[in-house]
Amino acid sequence: MKTKVCFLALFLTSYFLLLTSAFSAPPGIDVGSKSVDFSLKVLPSVETCKLSNYDGKNPVLVNFFATWCSYCAEEISELNKIHSEYGKKGFVVVSINVQEREKKVADFVKIKKIRYKILLDTNGKIAKKFKVYGLPTNILIDSKGMIVFRGNNLPNESEIEKILGERDSSRATKKKRK
Repeated sequence: MKTKVCFLALFLTSYFLLLTSAFSAPPGIDVGSKSVDFSLKVLPSVETCKLSNYDGKNPVLVNFFATWCSYCAEEISELNKIHSEYGKKGFVVVSINVQEREKKVADFVKIKKIRYKILLDTNGKIAKKFKVYGLPTNILIDSKGMIVFRGNNLPNESEIEKILGERDSSRATKKKRK
């Protein structure tokens, strides 16, 4: 009996370790790591948005969503508010739609009155690169390209203000050097 319990405990521990390693984020997409770059089509144009264009300039909130996701829809008013409030200060909000048709996304954006940039990840490669397993997924990237927040919820205002403050103090230091 004791042997069976030990075997079961060993088996469950091994199984848990295997699962956590399979679903943990690799370097480059976890908090404290440099973000991975991407280039995606901006809805409704032929323009593309490249994340690395913001490196050294602007902090970015990357929001992964789908039109069928009720939690994603609930975040829209808050994302619009963040975009309006902090956009003037150089903060960028981009939402990446995962694997849906452009027309469906365009109709959704119009109905929901989304005011921030919408990008199309039609084949899901960017979501996979960022190890997005659930929607919504929000990733806050500072102006140096470092991930400072990752979660299914939105970062709070103090986190946004903190990275805006760090960006401003970094810019002031650069101006003094010149």
